Amino acid sequence: MLLFQIAHTYLNKNDNNSYSKKAVERIFKEGRKFGVGAMVITQRPSEISETILAQVGTLIALRLTNSSDQGIVKSTAPDNLNSLIDLLPSLRIGEAVIVGESIKIPSRVRLKLNNPRPSSEDPKLVEEWSKTFEPNDDNYKSVVKKIREQKI
Repeated sequence: MLLFQIAHTYLNKNDNNSYSKKAVERIFKEGRKFGVGAMVITQRPSEISETILAQVGTLIALRLTNSSDQGIVKSTAPDNLNSLIDLLPSLRIGEAVIVGESIKIPSRVRLKLNNPRPSSEDPKLVEEWSKTFEPNDDNYKSVVKKIREQKI
């Protein structure tokens, strides 16, 4: 099983000279006959190579507000399920639409949330910049040591 996280960075459809994209496209095209499975995780499905998207058997889509990203999901679903895909911008946290080979009926599902929830709040930059920090020689020495130990 291959896993490609933040795939839109490495498998971008506009990057024609990317070795990683060419290699992954080949794996996706040829891999199934050798039993290779793959998972692509992205926040921007519209930026993924069409060759890779054409090989995707099941799509799990969380809330998508961008119309081009919604269009990608719509193109994978049967025509009579447009009302389900139209729900994408209004899905709540933990809800998803699943379409494809691994589910008999394309469905809106509720995923179990982690408890405790990970902290994903934006940093409070102004508050952090306003803090005063006392100089600490041990921290300075530690940073200098780490920089000197780096292998370039």
